[in-house]
Amino acid sequence: MNEATIWQQVEFGSYGADVPVWIELAADTGGPILELGAGAGRVALELAENGHRVIALDRDQQLLDGLRAQSERTGPEITVVQADLASPADISLPADPSLVIGPLHVIQLLDQRGRLALLRRLAELTAPGAAIALTVVDESTLMSAGTGAPQILPDMREIDDWVFSSEPLWVQVSDDALTVRRIRERVSPEGAVDRQVHDDLLLRVSPDQLEREAEEAGLRPMGRRQIVYGPDEADSTVVIVEGPS
Repeated sequence: MNEATIWQQVEFGSYGADVPVWIELAADTGGPILELGAGAGRVALELAENGHRVIALDRDQQLLDGLRAQSERTGPEITVVQADLASPADISLPADPSLVIGPLHVIQLLDQRGRLALLRRLAELTAPGAAIALTVVDESTLMSAGTGAPQILPDMREIDDWVFSSEPLWVQVSDDALTVRRIRERVSPEGAVDRQVHDDLLLRVSPDQLEREAEEAGLRPMGRRQIVYGPDEADSTVVIVEGPS
């Protein structure tokens, strides 16, 4: 298992609060489902196991290789596509999805110009009337939880006798971005310890702003869902828009 896949599984493998939302939305579609930023396949594998055809898109080929291997071992097979959301004109899909999902705030990796370009490209690539569901951080719950995370235990996993740990330290809020800092630690079977600081950067966008951008891209707002993660963690808002018929 490659390192990128390991850290995805350590930090996000136990997240499940959003899965019921994706299963609910998938139940209303009969066509393929496109997951943006599929990573190691936390959501894609769940949807595939529920009988849906899934196209998993990510820019990281290592993560996609891990996902492909996992789907081949457990079935059913998932179609993987390597592409960068920051270059939406280069995205090419094997089928027209009837549902697009963007878990874990993947849309917040892009600035306003990038989001608009991606939304316009999705309007071109999807089946008529397709739903596009994108998560953004619910900043009201982020602020209520505070910018530190002293009560959150590290995410941990043992893989091949190595112990991997990722501890959230704090969230820094600036005018334009949210920076999440973690300490990643791995302990070898012999007890050697390696620690690294890792930062995730999310660009700030509100649900209202994302809906306005979607309308500018020719999409129609269709409602929202709320994902509640639990104490000391920010919730998420799922913004749902519909493509042209």
